[in-house]
Amino acid sequence: MKTLLFIFIFCLTFLSLSAQNKGATPIANGQQPTANGTTRAVVVGISDYQDKDIPDLRFADRDAEAFANFLRSPAGGSLDGDHLKVLTNEQATAGQVIAELTWLLEESKEGDQAIIYFSGHGDVEAKLLNQLGFLLLWDSPAKIYLSGALPVDMLRQVVSTLSIELKTKVFVVVDACRAGKLAGNTVIVTQLTGSQLAQQFSHEQKILSCQPNEYSIEGEQWGGGRGVFSYHLCNGLYGLADSNQDGKITLFEAGRYLEDHVAVEVAPLSQLPITVGDKAGVLFNVDAPSLATLKKQGTPPALITSANQRGLEEDVLLAVDTTVRELYRLFKKALKDKVFLEPANACADAYYERLMAEAKMQRLHSTMTRNYAAALQDDAQQTLNEWLKTKQEVSLEATATQHLPQKVFTEKVRTYPRCLNRAAELLGEKHYMYAALKARKYFFEGYLLANSNLNPNKELGERALALFRKSLEWQPEQPQVYWKMSLVFAFNLRQLDSLEHYTRRALEIYPNWLLPYTDAASLLCYRFGQFDRAKPFLEQANLIDSNASEVLNCWAVY
Repeated sequence: MKTLLFIFIFCLTFLSLSAQNKGATPIANGQQPTANGTTRAVVVGISDYQDKDIPDLRFADRDAEAFANFLRSPAGGSLDGDHLKVLTNEQATAGQVIAELTWLLEESKEGDQAIIYFSGHGDVEAKLLNQLGFLLLWDSPAKIYLSGALPVDMLRQVVSTLSIELKTKVFVVVDACRAGKLAGNTVIVTQLTGSQLAQQFSHEQKILSCQPNEYSIEGEQWGGGRGVFSYHLCNGLYGLADSNQDGKITLFEAGRYLEDHVAVEVAPLSQLPITVGDKAGVLFNVDAPSLATLKKQGTPPALITSANQRGLEEDVLLAVDTTVRELYRLFKKALKDKVFLEPANACADAYYERLMAEAKMQRLHSTMTRNYAAALQDDAQQTLNEWLKTKQEVSLEATATQHLPQKVFTEKVRTYPRCLNRAAELLGEKHYMYAALKARKYFFEGYLLANSNLNPNKELGERALALFRKSLEWQPEQPQVYWKMSLVFAFNLRQLDSLEHYTRRALEIYPNWLLPYTDAASLLCYRFGQFDRAKPFLEQANLIDSNASEVLNCWAVY
């Protein structure tokens, strides 16, 4: 009870201060302090809210843990438990968050650095005349934020005290979104918290996940389930944002890296992060071993996957009638069940077109377009992923279809070209995945044609090769295309030199891919009796994985 009373008095105190100041706290004269002293951080991430009327998020807690792991690493300062306070989900109560912010105020001194990270809901208290913004904590009550949320003005006072009075260098990261059924129930109101956060409080450096009128976007594409902002922020701070290679990450470099990656990868949705403060100020020094490890692990190639804008769906659906909500439910179910283009009046495409004509659904149109396009290409992507695995434990015709008979798989693949073409149409020619989708469309058309007849057939072989070449015009570096071309030269055209040539072209792009080696070796041995020409491919396959079943099988054939 004492804790709640303290929180209430603390909130009212800061609300009173804000009412007097109205606007950003004036920046005092003096130099920005440098962080030569001790670094302390408070990291908060809430996905699972206690109040059932506050919609849960998916990955806010994961984002907070990822940022905390960065701070624990040498790149982030190797912070230990005495200097890093991490509060996720039920740990992030109003009392505990305020206690940790108080810890920052009590412990920080001149020359130190204080870091504050928040990922969760942001909203306004609509009952107040000035509609102040709040960051919602785990035990915040829905719609009555004075009883247990963190006012943006309180955060402002904490940051200002740290920066101006204590001369501590302050870095703030906020990934706050708003979902339906909360207190502020208009589009304009939803922008107020973001606008208040975007103000310069004092000397702090600050990064916000999106513009006040945007929503944070999250999905499986980023780190297996993260917010796109958090994913690229961490990668950038580890060193990928160091554009001039001077071993330091400035606020300008971090902002530019986020702009270059976030805005592109969320298209056709919109999310543009904001940076506030001294752009030339250094956030972190690059730790070379940490950066080398990140580069060695690699970042996944650009994909188009399902994503959601945190809180937007609930907002929009609250304003439409039950008929539209049901139509949207059917659309999402059709995507989940992969009922895309048929039957004509009861498929995802039909529901999509009807929803796009609904004016009240306009704010969800970009999300629907992206998620529909992502679903259309997902099976084709998974098939390619299976084929391109370094270690293959099954034959070509069974790969990616270990649980499906080949006939069933072929029928499934027949849908790929039309689905991929529709996905390209939805995203448009300017989208970063357009060329890849067109390339895959032609690849699978060539694949289906080539697989329809594995006997000598020059006319069919030339038609298949024409489709593969058209695929390469859209996207040249595709090992799977060269691999299938090598098989056309083996089966349909019986040209051994070209079989070997296109196998090597595939392996130039992807040297550790077993499948082209074993396919070439098997065909040269079994079909053509060319054992001397097969042996180099077998020896290379042996270097990759001498215990793989397909390699052992090829040696047995040899």
